[in-house]
Amino acid sequence: MSSLAAQLQGIASLDASRLTSKYGQPSSKSYLFPPKVASTHDLDSIYALAQSGFEEILSLDPEMEQYESELFSEKSKRTDRMMLTQEENDELDFLLARCLRRLGKWIGIMAGGKCIEWLVRRFRVHEMNAETLLQVFLPYHESPNFPRILSILTLPQTSTYYAPFFPLIKNAQPVSRSYITTTISPARDKSLKLLGDVATMVQQAVKEQAVHRSLLTFWTATMVDLVESGKQGKGIHEGLVKIMVEAFVTILSTKNGGEDVNAAVYPPLVLLTRSVYLTDEAFHALVSSLLTSTSGANSSQRILTLLVILNDRPGYAAGLGEHAAENLSKIKQLDQILVAAMERYGFETALKTVVAVILEDPETHFKTTRAVLEHRELPKSIAKLSASALLRLGSDENTTEETKDIIRSLLANLRERHPNIVDSTYIEATTTAEIDHQLVQKPADESAYLNIYAADISSRIQGVKEVIQLYQSGTQDESATSALLARLGDTEEAVIQAIYEDPEQLLEITFVEKYISGVKSSFWSTSPDSTILGHHLNYISNTLLTDKVLTKYPNVGRQVFQELLFPVILASEKRSPLNKASAGTIFGGGFKGIIEFSKFTTEIAKARSDDNHGILAKSNVLIATALADAIQESSHFEQDIKFLITQIDARNASARLLSHLVLAQLIACGNRAKQITAAHRVLRHIKHSHIASLKEIDNAEDIFSSSYIDAVYRKTTDIRTSQRAFLSLLASITKVRKSTNPITWLQEDLAAPEESAPYKLIANEVYNWSNTGLLPKPLASSLLRSLFAQIGEDALLFFASIWTGQSESTLRTASLRHALAFVSAYSGVKGQQGIDFQIMLPSIVIALQDAEKQVRSAAVDLLKAMSENAQSSENIYALDTVYGDKSDTVQLLKPSDRKKYLDMLIENSDDITVDSGRIKTILYAALVIVHGKNKKETAHRRAVLGCLISHIVSHRSIRDRLTLLRLLVDIHDHSILRGLLPLLLVLQDEKHHETIWLNSLEPVDRKDYLALLFSAVNKESVSVLADQQAGVWNFLLSALHTEESSALLGQLREISFKRMVDGVFETLPTAQKIEYTLAIIQSLHNLSSEESLATSKLLQSFKLDTPGVVEVVEQLAEPLETTVHRKKQRNDDHEDDKPTSAVIDLTVLIESRDWKVLPGDATLVASLMSILSALLAKRQYITQGVDYLEQEVLAAILALVEKIQDPQEIGRAHVGIEVIIKVIRASTNPRTSQRALLVASELARLIPEAVLHNVMPIFTFMGASDFQRDDAYSFGVVEKTVSRIVPVMTKSLKEKAANSLELYNESLTFLSIFTDMASRLPKHRTLPFFIHLVKSLGPADFLAPVCILLVDRSTTKAGRAGNPVAIILELPSSLVSTFDVSIKTEVLAEVVNELTRLVNDLSESDKEAFLSRTISENDSSDRSIKQINHLLTFTLALIDQLKGKQCAQVTVQNVVQKLIQLAAKSANVSLASTDISKNVQAALGGAMQLLSAENFLSIVLHLITDGTDKDTVMALNTFSDRVSLIRSDIRSKCTKAIGDIIKRSSSLLGAASDTTKASLVAIKTVASTALPAEDSALASVLPALVGSISKTPESNNVISSLDLIELLIKHLGSRIIPYIQSIITLSLNLINSSKTIITITKSSFSVISALIETVSNFISSKQLLNILNSTIDYRSKDLNISLKVSTTISKKIRTKTLFPVLLDLWKSTQNEENSETIKGFFDLLRLTLKNSSRDELPIMMKSIFAFFLDVFDLRNRLQSRQVDLDVINDIEESAIGSFLELVTKLNEATFKPLFIRLYDWAVIDLAEGKAIDDGRLIERKIVLLHVMMGLLVKFKNLLSPYMAILLPHIQELLPAYSEGLINHKGLHNLLLDVLSKSFEVDEGTYWSDQLILEILPNLISQISLDLNEEEKDEDLTSLIECFGNLSNLINSENVLRKLNQSICLKTRSDNIKIRLTSLKILNKIWEKSINELISFVPETVSEFLTELLEDESNDVELSARILLNKIEKVTGSLKEYLE
Repeated sequence: MSSLAAQLQGIASLDASRLTSKYGQPSSKSYLFPPKVASTHDLDSIYALAQSGFEEILSLDPEMEQYESELFSEKSKRTDRMMLTQEENDELDFLLARCLRRLGKWIGIMAGGKCIEWLVRRFRVHEMNAETLLQVFLPYHESPNFPRILSILTLPQTSTYYAPFFPLIKNAQPVSRSYITTTISPARDKSLKLLGDVATMVQQAVKEQAVHRSLLTFWTATMVDLVESGKQGKGIHEGLVKIMVEAFVTILSTKNGGEDVNAAVYPPLVLLTRSVYLTDEAFHALVSSLLTSTSGANSSQRILTLLVILNDRPGYAAGLGEHAAENLSKIKQLDQILVAAMERYGFETALKTVVAVILEDPETHFKTTRAVLEHRELPKSIAKLSASALLRLGSDENTTEETKDIIRSLLANLRERHPNIVDSTYIEATTTAEIDHQLVQKPADESAYLNIYAADISSRIQGVKEVIQLYQSGTQDESATSALLARLGDTEEAVIQAIYEDPEQLLEITFVEKYISGVKSSFWSTSPDSTILGHHLNYISNTLLTDKVLTKYPNVGRQVFQELLFPVILASEKRSPLNKASAGTIFGGGFKGIIEFSKFTTEIAKARSDDNHGILAKSNVLIATALADAIQESSHFEQDIKFLITQIDARNASARLLSHLVLAQLIACGNRAKQITAAHRVLRHIKHSHIASLKEIDNAEDIFSSSYIDAVYRKTTDIRTSQRAFLSLLASITKVRKSTNPITWLQEDLAAPEESAPYKLIANEVYNWSNTGLLPKPLASSLLRSLFAQIGEDALLFFASIWTGQSESTLRTASLRHALAFVSAYSGVKGQQGIDFQIMLPSIVIALQDAEKQVRSAAVDLLKAMSENAQSSENIYALDTVYGDKSDTVQLLKPSDRKKYLDMLIENSDDITVDSGRIKTILYAALVIVHGKNKKETAHRRAVLGCLISHIVSHRSIRDRLTLLRLLVDIHDHSILRGLLPLLLVLQDEKHHETIWLNSLEPVDRKDYLALLFSAVNKESVSVLADQQAGVWNFLLSALHTEESSALLGQLREISFKRMVDGVFETLPTAQKIEYTLAIIQSLHNLSSEESLATSKLLQSFKLDTPGVVEVVEQLAEPLETTVHRKKQRNDDHEDDKPTSAVIDLTVLIESRDWKVLPGDATLVASLMSILSALLAKRQYITQGVDYLEQEVLAAILALVEKIQDPQEIGRAHVGIEVIIKVIRASTNPRTSQRALLVASELARLIPEAVLHNVMPIFTFMGASDFQRDDAYSFGVVEKTVSRIVPVMTKSLKEKAANSLELYNESLTFLSIFTDMASRLPKHRTLPFFIHLVKSLGPADFLAPVCILLVDRSTTKAGRAGNPVAIILELPSSLVSTFDVSIKTEVLAEVVNELTRLVNDLSESDKEAFLSRTISENDSSDRSIKQINHLLTFTLALIDQLKGKQCAQVTVQNVVQKLIQLAAKSANVSLASTDISKNVQAALGGAMQLLSAENFLSIVLHLITDGTDKDTVMALNTFSDRVSLIRSDIRSKCTKAIGDIIKRSSSLLGAASDTTKASLVAIKTVASTALPAEDSALASVLPALVGSISKTPESNNVISSLDLIELLIKHLGSRIIPYIQSIITLSLNLINSSKTIITITKSSFSVISALIETVSNFISSKQLLNILNSTIDYRSKDLNISLKVSTTISKKIRTKTLFPVLLDLWKSTQNEENSETIKGFFDLLRLTLKNSSRDELPIMMKSIFAFFLDVFDLRNRLQSRQVDLDVINDIEESAIGSFLELVTKLNEATFKPLFIRLYDWAVIDLAEGKAIDDGRLIERKIVLLHVMMGLLVKFKNLLSPYMAILLPHIQELLPAYSEGLINHKGLHNLLLDVLSKSFEVDEGTYWSDQLILEILPNLISQISLDLNEEEKDEDLTSLIECFGNLSNLINSENVLRKLNQSICLKTRSDNIKIRLTSLKILNKIWEKSINELISFVPETVSEFLTELLEDESNDVELSARILLNKIEKVTGSLKEYLE
């Protein structure tokens, strides 16, 4: 792409997109919508969308309100970024960036998308803020939102984001984070801009409070990925590290950043520190920022992160920052965090750093320090560090006593735990510093507590005694108790004995619970010490279990037994917690306070004292038996059982086994009730899913087998022993006896005895365990035998409870197999009859639909066995017991029905086995009632249904009921409903047991059950509903009227009502429909609002015909028809409520009817009208609902009237509009009145005369109410009313008017009704209303007056209604925009006509304008002005809409001409103070864009030819503004017209000032943009233009004329050659005239410069000399102008032409008294040489050099004229500058002879016969040296070799000065400066060691020159600098030594000044070359400086000392050389 194309594209991209739409907005770029959809949404619709989203976000984020005014208000709709200045756009960009970042949080919700859509469409953020927008969406890079925004982005090619993201735009997709990471990595983006943007996203968000989780997640993951990718590649880039560290430090240091923000930094921070070894400075910054106290970070996270990175940095010793100790003190729970970190992770290295910081202030960090130092696994390094720091700080004399006390405490505590470390540290510290020895001594009051925790036994014993003594002395704090409790668990006997020395005191200190908690660990230890336990037991027996304690704590015995003694009672071979003495005490009756030990006998004591292992093993059984007996008799049986069960899973093996033994004994030998309770609790506790297979254990069926008992003793801790104990516990359950109370296995009986339920659980669990396959077979068999023996003949019922329950499939299968065995076993038991098991059929049917195939197969086998055993049997199994007390309700099948039913099931058994759902299909086919079949079959089916239903009724099991009901749900017959009536009718009785049972169910089950139950209420059961004796109908009605709030009754109502909705209602007779409808409506009074609403909605599905509706309406409306007396009687409140209730009921009814479906019926309309009439009459007696009912009635009337087409039908029913009008007037509810208006507008179709008669009241009402409402419905009402009434009014108005102005005047009052209401209309409804109004009126006739009146609103305070004028004017502009171009053009013409009338009316008494009629006497005097201004603003908006459209040119031409004339009129003095002129110009400028160029030019030519002077000026000004905008191709066709305008304009030059000015502007505009064809016309203007300047008195016009001449010169080029002389003459006259002002002079010079630039070859030498003279003469007035013109001349005039003129000019110039003129000449000379061609110079070189030699001699001539020396130097400097420019053009071959000649000129030519100090010679030498200095400065070392030419003479001059032959200071200083500069720039080019040694003596001699007293230090600068640069030049040590020695020798001069000068020179050379001179230090210092430091002169001594200090800075102290 070419650079021009790129520039054009860059320009176009900013505004091209919005030119693609007629609305001026982007047509396709949208965030929310596809391009096609987006183009259909205008700005208003997007704004409305954004408003809804912004309001939602405001509710979520109130801080977003700050952006509302600028970005989301009405004001924002008028913001056009293309019209804003750069500063305004920058401010807007800043605001948008902040807003977008805050919206980033809400991108995931639709509200955020709406706001972004607005910012895209209005502010074009996708183009102008593309980078910010992309950054905001980056966190959502993997969501669908990212490609949506990416697809519309316009990224400039200069953007860093262009390369990575532009290729993704075309096919935008979500991108992976790896792509983003790669994109922003330093390897890809060398500028690091992308990385920097991403890294600062979080800190920017924190700063703006715009942080959100997505941003943090993205940022953290990206930072981590960047580090990881760097590790895997070539290493982490240095720039990445720098940016990350800066970002981390900034975020972590930010105040109130918050937990989430700080947590986001930690992962990448840790990874970075582990991946890169950071510098100490960077690392220090990171750790310091982590401790920022105000960051709001989580304390634990922050400290752990700090510890992690510190631990990874061993050897780091830079600390944690200046305020680290203070910041650490502000961290909550720091002690806990550090201890926890130390315990879990160690962090030894990190903790050393942290502990070192907190030990800086131990007083503040006492708690934390103590916690760390008391840690049981404190690393030795930290202990040593802490001891050292505390000892140093405690010994510091500045440490306060309070701090020292804390240090002593900490050290004492540390010493107790680490005595060796503290002592060794103390010894080490004393070797290097004085340490306070008292720091390591214990305070007296802490000794006891420290000793008691000591490591050595003696200290602990001493501590125990001291603590008890402290307690006795009155120190009864918690510390004493805690200390003793800690020692109660001590493992040393001596310590325990010390504790028990005073048992009474110990009892007082610890008492019961504390003591038990202290010794509990000793008893429950895995290896208890019997000796220590003996001491404990003695104390318990003799002190704790005494009457004194038992009286106060009677439960202490049980507590001691359970918490202390239980784990030590059991005898164990390997674990012997009790010695014989202790055992004797326990089992010999020593613990009488423990009830559980009450059954211990001497036999047990004797057995425990025996050494025989067998006897000891058996003693455990005796102990368990004794404990079981005691517990069984205990009053705390339940608590004891609970305790024993908790010990089943105890970790302590002894306790675990003992609990198994005791429980087994309780279950096996207890009484029946407690036996069942214990077994029940045990089985409920143990779970077989956690038990491994135990099949291999033998003798498991024996409860206390010898192997088991032996294992308990010998292998107490063995896992096998625990398994045996478990099996023993299960085996004991075989001894459980069944409860004597009957058990109903298939009944969820709430009233069953308490024992039956536990035994059912026991039976189920035993059966479950027996079938798990985990138990040994003998034990499983034993359990089953025991169970079956207990339940006997109820076994089949028990099995049924298993397979119908929720057991595992294997257990259900097993139960069916056992049932099969049971049934088979019954064969032949009762003789030949067999047993009828039909009672079990429903249970089997349940099994037949089991999900598991094996269960169904087993059920089929059982079914077959039952069928075989049921032949001709009259013995019914479990007939009286199957369902308990409800068994008598079961219906039995006759043998034939039973057989047929069984055969059917068996016949389909294969299908049933294969498919679990098949049973339902089979039963449906077998039992469905088919009308028309034989009665026998129907009877059979109903018999089976009755049987199944009776089981449902009797069997109160929710699972079984649901299963059976689901089988029957698809079968519809009235017999089902009749059978289920017992379950239905009792549900309203909350006390009925069925209801109680149902309320106990889970809500889900209850809901399913009721739904299935009510499924029987269907279309087929309608006959049952009609049966009054059945009670179902009354039940359904009463279910509606339930007032109770129970969940069950609510479900009853809901489900019964739903059945009606599902089709039952439509089959009811009409009478029942009406009754049920009325019942529903009346029931709503007792329901909650939610239920009432739901019911009302369902009522809509109950269809009633028209007569039915009428009847219901009449019954409900009856209370409204009765007379209500004003006088109230007592207790008549209920009567007063009837009208209100009637209103509510009628509302429900009318809401429930679909009036659009009902046919139009005038009689029904009349009835509804009568309801309205009644409501109007009874309004005062009705408390609520009137308005809403009126609305619904009106809606019903409207729906009916819309379907009536015959007006006569309305007439016959006597339907009028009077009631509707009354409703409108009476109602205060807008919705009511709106619906009344709709009815009225609909009636206008049928009775138009009546409606039109009331049209004004209707519009009055609309203006007062509906115009102001913001809803679509109100707007629809208004639209409908307007569309039907306004056309009639329009027709009437047109009949009265003859022209448009008369029509406007006639319609003023009518139109004002609408326009006056505009401010009260809702904003977004206003425009649509007026569009509709204008379309109804007719836009061709009424759009213009409506717009004019809408504009006029802005001129009055009432019309503005507090809004800005701009807001008011938006309405007419938007209104016009909706119509086509032709209408808009005519409106424009009408508005301009009205403007013309208004402007004319300003000076006329008879007003003509349309708007003049709106002005009253009370209006302000400037209202007319406001009308004009605001109409002009509207005009401009209208013109903007017409831009780019094909407009009628005749109309537009007329508009433009009138606007030009208006502009001319508005320019008069009377309107000067108003904005009319400005606004007219704006409108004119806009109108120009609608007019073709040809028509425009014709208008201009017409006005400047025939118009007034003002019209001429305005036309020319307009022409000047517009002509440059005409396209070239069109302009080329208008050349003649433009030429005529130019010629006419030139003829006006010299006329009136304004006319002249306008003419000049017009000509200049044409010239600036002229086409070649227009040049001849422009050239013809020049004579008149040049001639008019002398006649023009106004300086501004003169300047404009000169500017125009300059422009014409540049444009016309060679066409101006004939006018060169006249132009130069004019310009020089103006320049040289003393009356000419500066600006004119500048313009004159500009004209001359233009001539030189354009036609330089045609300017003669004479003309050029005059120009040069004037130019250099003007230098004294304005240097810049002179230089500028001189530069132009030097560039444009060839050197061979210009230089001769310069030589002529020099002849006159050199004698000038004004130095500025001479300087000006040299400036011109320098510029000439600078711009000269190298090819031309050789030819002129001789004359040029001769000229320069003459110039260099100017110093002499000027001095002879006594010119000031400074002026001479300035002039000479200018001359030398010119010479240097010449040198730059020469090569060495050319320059060297010239330089030699210059040397001869300065040194040799005049030297003969003259002294060396001759003044003329000195002058020439000064010139030479000045030239050489200039050459050295400009060319540096390139000119160093030329010093060889000067050196011989320099060697003459230096001795001459030292010998006094010459004393000219200027020459001397210049000579030294040249040498200094030569030394400085020489880079080995010329100066060699030999040359330096040659010149050195002469230079040294200059130090000794006679120095006058008046001379100052600065006079020695040249000399000092010369030596300094010389020393810097020298590379040879010998030469440097020579230089140093030579100068040092001068310091021994007798002359103080020479010594001082020498020292200053030494200072300079040592400063410049100290590194090279360092080897000369000994001789310099010892030989010279030692003397100088003792010099008699203070100045010399001071200077010497300065030099010495300078040397010592490098070498260090030099005392040894000074001694």
